[in-house]
Amino acid sequence: MEEVITFTWLNLGLNAIPGALLWVIQAVVRRYPPGAEPNATYGYRTKRSMASPEAWAYANRRSIDLYAVYSWPLMAAAVPFTLYADLDTAQLVLYSAMTVACVWPLVVIERALKRGDHLDNLS
Repeated sequence: MEEVITFTWLNLGLNAIPGALLWVIQAVVRRYPPGAEPNATYGYRTKRSMASPEAWAYANRRSIDLYAVYSWPLMAAAVPFTLYADLDTAQLVLYSAMTVACVWPLVVIERALKRGDHLDNLS
């Protein structure tokens, strides 16, 4: 017997949570930036990013931008997943994608810091 997928606003809302959560995180961090100097409580905190104020500023700015970029496709994907997939499958895929979207900026930013991309912006 074939499973029937039915659209509900609740399913759409549940499927939109990963993208919306990433968007809210980046909006809050944009509104309340971590400051010019590295600190141990708030911001993009890795050994490389806290090595200098330039690296700190670059890493925080870049992580916010990446979260903003990754949030929109996740929110857009909620609609087709709500229409064409059952709730369990949709949530598995979307929440897994959110996990990747949260971890991938670490890879991108750490590589850029290692290459010294944060020093290119200095005059």
